[in-house]
Amino acid sequence: MKKLVTAMVTLLWGTVQQSAATNVEVIMYLDTEMPCLRRETLSGRIVIRNKGDKDIKLLKTAVDPEDVVESHLYLFPDMPLEEEKRLAGDRGGMGGQPSRDEIKRSVDYAVQNPEGKYHFSLQKGESLEADFDYREIKAYALEYSSPRKQIPFKAELYLSPDIWIPVEVRPPIVVAYDAKITGITSDEWMNSDNPWVYRVNMGTNEFLYVNVGHTRHRLSDLQPGDVVTHSNKVITISQKDGKVRTIPEADIPRISAERAEEKRKARKK
Repeated sequence: MKKLVTAMVTLLWGTVQQSAATNVEVIMYLDTEMPCLRRETLSGRIVIRNKGDKDIKLLKTAVDPEDVVESHLYLFPDMPLEEEKRLAGDRGGMGGQPSRDEIKRSVDYAVQNPEGKYHFSLQKGESLEADFDYREIKAYALEYSSPRKQIPFKAELYLSPDIWIPVEVRPPIVVAYDAKITGITSDEWMNSDNPWVYRVNMGTNEFLYVNVGHTRHRLSDLQPGDVVTHSNKVITISQKDGKVRTIPEADIPRISAERAEEKRKARKK
């Protein structure tokens, strides 16, 4: 009898969780171009809609746009565990980082705080929309292995207690572990704040990639035969057809933002 009661409670709790999950909609719109590099970060906008009758609790710091994505969001490789183990060899840390346990532990602690000052409630019919930037994609088991393939990632949003909401990601996240990266900048950057300039090849696609401090930029698509140089604080692209394009270092953020905006408009067409 005791086992029957336990089974019924477990089934009921599972039904409650499923109902809560279906009444919450989470969509993440990415500005980061896909496929992305393993060292790139995600930026974009997240929308959380409470369609149910019960309030859902989010960390109060989530009013800072990046925090809801940083605290509640779990990113993980979309592949069978056995395949992940095979690609990773003897390296540990399967799944995404931070792990499900870490996310659950930190969110539960904040939400269950008796003073209630670390969270707020999203009530029936309410939505939260927040921009975010610099959300890392981490999977330690794959980070230093050599899978030589593009790996899709999924996302889930954690709600306390014990509810994981599937996140619809547009466009879907794909990490190009097979990308070939060639450095352009000379060794002078080693002891300076100069941007690091690279050519990145992803199959038939090639682009110019720049790392400035902790900020990464895609500046221009490249064609086979294009020659890229970086000197005197200017990046020069000498195209095969004879055209020459110069990009002063000071213009990198602007040009990167303009490219991202063009890509967003193209995706919406």
